[in-house]
Amino acid sequence: MRIIKTIFFAGAILLSIASCDNLDNMNQDTKAYTTALPSALMTSSQVNYAYFLTNASVNSNNFRAYVQQWTPPNYRNEANYDQASRNLGNNYSITLYRDVLQDLVNAKKQISDSNALGPIQQAEKNNKLAVLEVQIIMAYQTLVDIFGNVAYTEALDIKAFPYPKYDDAKTIYLDLASRLDAAIASIDTANGSFGTADLIYQGNMAKWKTLANSVKLKMGLHLADVEPAKAKAMVESAFLSGIMTSEAQTALFKYFSSNIDMNPLYDSLVNESQIVMAEPFVNELNAKADPRRDHFFDPASKIAGQYKGAPYAEQAVYGNFSHAGTKLQSKTNPGVIFDYTETCFLLADAANRGFSVGGTAADYYKKGIEASMKYWGVADADIATYLARPDVAFATAAGTDKQKIAYQLWIAYYNRGFEAWTEYRRLDYPVLTAPTSAVAASGGKIPVRVIYSLFDKTLNKANYEAASTAIGGDNMTTKIFWDKF
Repeated sequence: MRIIKTIFFAGAILLSIASCDNLDNMNQDTKAYTTALPSALMTSSQVNYAYFLTNASVNSNNFRAYVQQWTPPNYRNEANYDQASRNLGNNYSITLYRDVLQDLVNAKKQISDSNALGPIQQAEKNNKLAVLEVQIIMAYQTLVDIFGNVAYTEALDIKAFPYPKYDDAKTIYLDLASRLDAAIASIDTANGSFGTADLIYQGNMAKWKTLANSVKLKMGLHLADVEPAKAKAMVESAFLSGIMTSEAQTALFKYFSSNIDMNPLYDSLVNESQIVMAEPFVNELNAKADPRRDHFFDPASKIAGQYKGAPYAEQAVYGNFSHAGTKLQSKTNPGVIFDYTETCFLLADAANRGFSVGGTAADYYKKGIEASMKYWGVADADIATYLARPDVAFATAAGTDKQKIAYQLWIAYYNRGFEAWTEYRRLDYPVLTAPTSAVAASGGKIPVRVIYSLFDKTLNKANYEAASTAIGGDNMTTKIFWDKF
């Protein structure tokens, strides 16, 4: 018995010694991932990119106001183009670089470094890389369209480039176009990719290919006034490869009813009641009896039986003007990443420039209006009535063909502020007037650019100053390279 006890206590002592040697390991979860999975990184990036496009916070999305579709009744500084006080440039940079691009680039690196086990796995790997690449290209294009010259070749590598240079905006665009061609060529529609981790298309590669080609279409048209031959080649190649041809291909981001997964517009439109419709937009739709009004605006917010917009950028009483429609007030209303409607109008612009895209400007103009109205739920009879109006029909509406397309695109881009602002700058129509109360830095004009972040000026001063000089000044009046007229 004594021998047994001795063996027992000796074993206990040895066990306790071994345990003491491994105390540091007790706080480690051996079953948890130590590195975020590529699929999780991509999901996170999609959430953040959709938020950038969809939200209406005055801290991070004033674009709907810039195109005078909405106006915040209590936030006059933002509607008057005060970009500096809220450091808007920093908010856009953080979202797009840190919350979108960093995750996409890290996911791409992990997948690139992984080993494929066979032909199917290799095809899926290539598809995943293509999906990530398309989204990286979209994010960088967005940054260029906001700022002009931005960090690109030295971006997102703080160890190697703690103070990244800003690359020429046009050079970035041309490189993105090449990357987009390679991504499209690598897509295998017979195989999958991210599956349900892809919150936009659930890994459907046929739809990712149509989105990539539609992005190429848009990018090509952005180059049309500065590189017409390149633009024509890009647009026609995208058309032949397969752009969006129906609403079923629209890239939507799904939201849910829970507070953490709801459409961010719910906070601005319902919880905070900080948005009313702007007078210039409402007046234009009223003048043409546009049947989208009952969907764009809340019928319960009519004033004396009519939709009424507030004077843009002026102090206003919320209850005295019309509000956004009930669809937009829903927590589950999806965010739009890219849609069939804009594809139609982009094709109208392309056809009007003489590019070969399978139809005329009039054809695609009509399709764009129809697509917009069907998306919002307008009845077929009302669509036909609207299209028959002399002030709407392509042959008889006022303005040049380019202006007709731009005007209807401005309406169709309702609730898609960033895209509406971008195409307004590119197509120079409709004619919108800056408020007399606009900040002096605007030069009495609607901003055509967002100024760089205050942190660019202080933390990356030399490169900031070089970029500012290169673009012609860090001003909201400095045009992006593609904005020639």
